[in-house]
Amino acid sequence: MPVESDEDLLIFLDSDEFGAEAEYRARGSDEACPVPGIFDDEGSNWNPNRWSGTEFQAQMGASVTSTGPTFLCRTMDLQRGGRKGETLIIKGQEYRIEDKRPDGTGMTLLLLMAND
Repeated sequence: MPVESDEDLLIFLDSDEFGAEAEYRARGSDEACPVPGIFDDEGSNWNPNRWSGTEFQAQMGASVTSTGPTFLCRTMDLQRGGRKGETLIIKGQEYRIEDKRPDGTGMTLLLLMAND
């Protein structure tokens, strides 16, 4: 059971401080709901066509790790729990939810993919 209430969690998500507000659209719904959260877009994109290594290294492949964009929000703000394929619009960019990771304290981390 979390120590903080749902109202207490809002303090950490204030868009006037370091938070961001997203528009959440559940699958099958035309209505977007505002969701306060923390957006992190520290992902890295690796394009194999721009490989600068040797030809042998390019043939061997490479291991790429990326955190990708994420959005941390209160679980209660997700109408249907933030299912895969639902969308968020953050700072004018549309993102698709690829995975969700509830932390058991009332917060959920959404792993996102940009809809290009």
